[in-house]
Amino acid sequence: MYLSLRDDILTYRLKPGTKLNIASMAKDRGVSLSAVREALARLSSDGFVVTEPRRGFRVASVSLADLLDLTERRVAIEGQCLLRSIQNGDLAWEGRVLASLHELSRTPVRLENEFNPAWISTHMHFHATLVEACDSPWLMRIRELLFIHSERYRVLSIHLDRPHLDSEHHDIAEAAITRDTERAVELLADHVKLTARIILENEADGRESPFLAAAPPLIQSLP
Repeated sequence: MYLSLRDDILTYRLKPGTKLNIASMAKDRGVSLSAVREALARLSSDGFVVTEPRRGFRVASVSLADLLDLTERRVAIEGQCLLRSIQNGDLAWEGRVLASLHELSRTPVRLENEFNPAWISTHMHFHATLVEACDSPWLMRIRELLFIHSERYRVLSIHLDRPHLDSEHHDIAEAAITRDTERAVELLADHVKLTARIILENEADGRESPFLAAAPPLIQSLP
C-alpha cells in the first residue's frame, strides 16, 4: 500500500495539495482503513504527505525553493555515497552496475508520449546500484530519501528536451567502474543539477508547471 501510494504521488496521479480521504482510498483499493492509515503515516514521516490537525492528510506540495534545497543536499550526500562505493566496490559490483545500466538504457522514458512509470523504478535501481558498496548506513538512508524526492521533480521535466540522458548515465557508470572517482562524482553532480536547471529554465521561459509554487527570492541559476 505504501509503495502504491508513493508511486501515485511520484507520478502525479495524486497531485500536490490533494486531500486524501482514507475511507474512499480504502474502498477504491480494496484494503482496510488501517492499511491506508499506516501507509499515510509512513508517507508523512518521509515527507510525501502532510498531516493537518483536524483536517486529515493531503499530498505534500512541490516548489522551486524545495527543488533547489533538495538538489544541493542530494549532490552533497550522493556524491559521498558514490565516492565510498567506488572505493569499496569489487568486480561483482562492477558487473551489477553495467547490468543496471543496460536495463535502464532499454527502458523507454515515454510510451506513446506518456510517461512510463517503469522507468522510475529502473532509474532508481541504476543509481542505487552505483552507490550500493558505500559502507555508511546513515549516508545511504539519507541518500535514498533525497533520491526518491528528487524523482518527483524529475517527472516534471520528463516532457522537456533532454537528448543526452542515456549518455549521462553511461558516462557516470564508466567513470565509476574505471575507478575515476573525481570524474564520477563530478558527472553525478552535473547530472543531478541538470534536472533542476531544466525546470528552472522552463519556469523562466513562462512554461511553468501547474504544480510548482514559485519562490522568487530563491530562484537562481545552479552553479
